[in-house]
Amino acid sequence: MQPAGSVRGGRPRVAGFPGPDIDTEPDLWCGAPIADDRIRALAVGAYYGRSWGAHCDGVAFLPEEDDSTSTRRETAIEGLHESWGVDNAEDARDTIRRLLAGMHAPLFELVHPLAVAAATDTGRVDRTGVADEHREFLHTLSGFRGYRGPAGIDRDYDAWLQAIKLGIADSLPTPLQTDATAWDLARLVFIARAARTAEYLTEDEAWEHMLTGLDRARQHYRNWRQFGDGFLTGAIFWAATQDLSAAKEQIAQRRRMIAGLHLRPSSPWRRVALHSGAPVFSPASPA
Repeated sequence: MQPAGSVRGGRPRVAGFPGPDIDTEPDLWCGAPIADDRIRALAVGAYYGRSWGAHCDGVAFLPEEDDSTSTRRETAIEGLHESWGVDNAEDARDTIRRLLAGMHAPLFELVHPLAVAAATDTGRVDRTGVADEHREFLHTLSGFRGYRGPAGIDRDYDAWLQAIKLGIADSLPTPLQTDATAWDLARLVFIARAARTAEYLTEDEAWEHMLTGLDRARQHYRNWRQFGDGFLTGAIFWAATQDLSAAKEQIAQRRRMIAGLHLRPSSPWRRVALHSGAPVFSPASPA
């Protein structure tokens, strides 16, 4: 999904972001008084705020789009239902709890080293046997964790193993960021903002969830550069386990979006550092 109103700037080259195009349309700010920590909490989900063409300093996905036949509330209700099965406040709270506990990040941490071992092991002639051992282990683990049918962890393993063989995993940030928690936390902020837009949650409750997400992000990452790499790691893993044929295009789009968040002067990632008092880095800056 292309961000609303985005345009293509020149062709800046950014360390760690091989795609040539970065959207340069200024980020939207309503200018309301807001504490820096609240900007940081919203910035954890800045990717989705950008995708929705929303203000960087407000909870609901505003402003309304003049050329749209649907209001932001109607779009949020539809999006929450279609993509997340969220239809009310309790659904939103449950999804936020699951994201905070770890939805895809723990799966990547478990599946990735096994898939790499199966794809690169030269010590055994029968590498299919290695993969079969992994599948058996993951199938058993899936049952232990309550996963059923084709949604088991062994299914994600097979998809990721194929992604490695096809070179899709080569798009992972380098050096490898194995902590994909940012992918779950960014979506937590999206759910909180969308649920507020849909009027499922109050603004106070949405802030509570987002500030909890910010605290968790600070526990895992030192700066937005690390956070962005963690987001991309989770996004690439998710895309590959959903639809390999569409993964490359999705990955390229996400990398351009993250690069823009690092580089645009109007970006929330350039306005406040993840940690209070820390300097703001761009991908080209030394850590």
